[in-house]
Amino acid sequence: MRNVLEMARFELAAALRTKRAIALVAIYLVTSLFGMSGAITALGKMEAQLANILQVEAVDGKSGVVSAALWKSKPFQRLARGVVGDSLVYDDIVGKHPAELIYAWIVFMAVPFLAVLASCRRVADDVKSGAAKYVLLRVTRLQWTLGKFLGQAFLILAGLVVGAVGAWCVAAFRLSGADIPALLPAMLLWSLKAWFLSLAWLGVALGLSHVSGTGAKAQMFSLGALVAFSIAPYVLKLYADTVVGEKMQVLKLVFPPSMEDALWRASFAPVAAGAAWLVALGLMWLSFGHLVLAGRDVR
Repeated sequence: MRNVLEMARFELAAALRTKRAIALVAIYLVTSLFGMSGAITALGKMEAQLANILQVEAVDGKSGVVSAALWKSKPFQRLARGVVGDSLVYDDIVGKHPAELIYAWIVFMAVPFLAVLASCRRVADDVKSGAAKYVLLRVTRLQWTLGKFLGQAFLILAGLVVGAVGAWCVAAFRLSGADIPALLPAMLLWSLKAWFLSLAWLGVALGLSHVSGTGAKAQMFSLGALVAFSIAPYVLKLYADTVVGEKMQVLKLVFPPSMEDALWRASFAPVAAGAAWLVALGLMWLSFGHLVLAGRDVR
């Protein structure tokens, strides 16, 4: 474990030395800033029309305010229940501040792509350049693999924390209301949940990076897996009513999107179970790549 942590520290130091860490955190920050600002602007323009249709009184305030009265209206709640689908998820999110839910939606949508794009080349580039052979003189291949995983995980967590603070600053500037200060811990909590989701995708990307000959191939394979793994649970759901499809529903559990509903819950038990399963998924996909690399010569 000491060697694994030392490898993670080495990975972080390399990222800082090459400015890759700064770029990664900046990408998360910019995504959060523009995502939150754009969502508030779009929903703010729709607010007056929706308030009129749903017969609720618009709330005066800053430009781009997403009305709390709109969310509390019965027609809108029925519409939201139909969109969410899962009644347990709906019961847990109903009544939360709209800006909090906007940020949660943004971060859950963005983190798979950002996690895969930021990490998919890390192992393949080191093997291709020959840098890996010098590191492997001091640590085992398993320690090297786990160190890479931990180092990238810490980088993603730093990016998510900075992104949450940035999104809160946008919300505090654009929205009115006495409950704005309470949004910061809520957004940080959603970032933590998204971090567990990113660990599963990180395992997929690094696992493929182990078996790819070059960084370009690793990036291509990882982006392809991102699309395929995102679609697969919904394809399986379409055929759930068939005999074969019913038996294949268990396959949804090996894809990261299958646990997203658990992360939307508010109670500890489902969130903890979903987070633990996502960590296990990440390590499972990572182990496949490690097993392939363990039998190869990296010199």
